[in-house]
Amino acid sequence: MKRILTCAVLVSACCTVFAQSHLDEPDYLKDAKPYVPKQNVSGTIRVWGNNYIPALMKQWEDGFSKYQPAVQFETQLPGTEAALAALYANTADLTFVGREAYPAEVNAFKGRFGYAPTEIQISSGSFATPHKTFALMVFVHKDNPLAHISMLQLARIFGCGCDNEGKPIRTWGQVGLTGAWADKPMHVYGYSFETGMAGYFQRVVLHDTHKWNDQLKEFDNGRDAKGEVINAGVYVLGALAKDPYGIAYANVLYANPDVKTLALGETDAGPFAEPTRTNAWLRKYPLTRYTTVFLNRAPGQPVDPKVKEFVRYILSREGIQAVVSDGAYLPLNSVVAGQQLRKLE
Repeated sequence: MKRILTCAVLVSACCTVFAQSHLDEPDYLKDAKPYVPKQNVSGTIRVWGNNYIPALMKQWEDGFSKYQPAVQFETQLPGTEAALAALYANTADLTFVGREAYPAEVNAFKGRFGYAPTEIQISSGSFATPHKTFALMVFVHKDNPLAHISMLQLARIFGCGCDNEGKPIRTWGQVGLTGAWADKPMHVYGYSFETGMAGYFQRVVLHDTHKWNDQLKEFDNGRDAKGEVINAGVYVLGALAKDPYGIAYANVLYANPDVKTLALGETDAGPFAEPTRTNAWLRKYPLTRYTTVFLNRAPGQPVDPKVKEFVRYILSREGIQAVVSDGAYLPLNSVVAGQQLRKLE
């Protein structure tokens, strides 16, 4: 199900995002700790995975080599889909996944080894960069007076409401709107169920229940006259622009002048965070994504020293600076980086 937007609308949306991209830039290196080697290491680290990070990976490898010159790298980045397979086939020491791992990928590893791979976040997803695990925003029509919504309410709107999330929400009065809005039905829009965006939304909002609102109108990617891919978000928000009673999820990359974003909170009582770059970096915005690296660590066993030192470098001030310089993904903040470091101990 697709609708083509006019070039004028697309240009307007792109210009808006471009203008916003120069605002709200936090101090990404605040409190980031520099890399200090715990030991000198040597040998070869076999790297596999995410095909969107070759330049970033080179920065990490070159930077690490200044501290650990006896380490060499064998790097192959054919794509995220092949990443975990290389780990359980023992052809890689570190596999970089440009998104959250799918349960089937983790289960395949567990099926061979009997335990889960060690997952370490190495960056947040992007705020609004195509193909770079961008955050998802919740949108309504610009004429809708609603300003914020909770994750619990989203579960009842986009889900069937037949589990622990409670009674389904199907009218605007159920989220607090009054007057003429109170009895108006909610029309729900989103990505095709087969896409990564829908998969992420399903895991985080619907808690992997697979029990969607059966009235949801789903959209898949399209192509323009030159054969270039048009992200389904364009169609999702194009449909919403024509529907005052709609609600949708997509990214601000695909916004148009007739839609607006909602602030999000974990609970109905808030607090509610606006979808800004800073809130995504701080993880205050609930629908912020992340990218990962996986390694094979048997329970109770130490991490390979050279692998441990390299991951420590990635999570250091120098590694975070490389993410900032690369510009595609949001870096980790110091709190999340510290949490990931503890997984190596």
